[in-house]
Amino acid sequence: MTTAQLYAVYCKCYREFDRELAPPPPCGSRVEAIVAEFANCDAQNGTPLRSLEQFRRALATGLEALGPLGVRAA
Repeated sequence: MTTAQLYAVYCKCYREFDRELAPPPPCGSRVEAIVAEFANCDAQNGTPLRSLEQFRRALATGLEALGPLGVRAA
């Protein structure tokens, strides 16, 4: 997936987050599930929706940490 596609997943999950309901089970690829969890954490913590550039920076930082878990950039 491209960064723009992952950002679309982030935005969708962020906007659909509901504090009263448990987040839906992850679907899609492992990377999509991680991005969805990231969006839910941002929404739950009150972090404003990130811009595409802010998302890119967070993604670049996170890839280093996720590498040992087998998550790689395309």
